[in-house]
Amino acid sequence: MPSPTETLRLIHGNLNSTTVAADALAIPITHKVVVKTTGGDAEALTLVDGVPGQTLTIQLGTDGGGDGTLTPTTKTGFATIVFADAGDQMTLQFINGTVGWVILGGSGV
Repeated sequence: MPSPTETLRLIHGNLNSTTVAADALAIPITHKVVVKTTGGDAEALTLVDGVPGQTLTIQLGTDGGGDGTLTPTTKTGFATIVFADAGDQMTLQFINGTVGWVILGGSGV
């Protein structure tokens, strides 16, 4: 069975993806897919504004025991997203500086 990252690659094809280590709190907006590892404690994840029309998929690839709670700078329709278990993922789209990030879909979060 493929890993969560391999599954994303199969679904989306050749991805522009990156990984983020445990205790690194900023989610980069420079890639289409971000695979996050959480540490053993709670992590307050941040997400700055993107570019209008930009989509971003965030996935918890490795669960180190702590939850990652994402709070984007600008968002509409939600307050936070909690990544608690390996495989949890969410796809967001940035609309503009007023609306911010909106949820397109996800699983497990």
